[in-house]
Amino acid sequence: MARQIQIRRGTATEHENFTGAIGEITMDTTNKTLRVHDGETVGGTRLAKQDDLPDFDSIDYVIDTWRSSDGNSWYRKYKSGWIEQGGFYSVAGDWSSGNAPAVNVTFKIPMTTNKYSITMARGSSSGMILTSICQNRTTNGFSISNYCTGPSSSVSGWWCVAGY
Repeated sequence: MARQIQIRRGTATEHENFTGAIGEITMDTTNKTLRVHDGETVGGTRLAKQDDLPDFDSIDYVIDTWRSSDGNSWYRKYKSGWIEQGGFYSVAGDWSSGNAPAVNVTFKIPMTTNKYSITMARGSSSGMILTSICQNRTTNGFSISNYCTGPSSSVSGWWCVAGY
């Protein structure tokens, strides 16, 4: 026959006036839960029941991440399907005509729609004035056309997209 183990028990009120021994476990008969004691804390620490825990199915969290070996591109994928990804772009060319070559950005993870948000941080050499226009937005990427004034130089920056 199996052995029966019985632990010390008491009401919630009784626990509020009780300091158990280090490592002692007692049962709170009012709340139908266990309390763990450390020899110092009056009442011990009440352990949560499953009904006391939040609904984890409703919480979104990161399920996958990746970063390139050079650190210039990355992504984060969430349980809900939300994706954040970004990278570095650089282009050099002769802008004497006022138009820089386009940069084609390809996503590491395709988006499910082309209605994602794009954020860009740009830099340049030679103090050129820059404006960037994102074109040809698809689920696999987009292109950046830089219209610049100034001499031949290079343009670079960071891009980030977020969406589904």
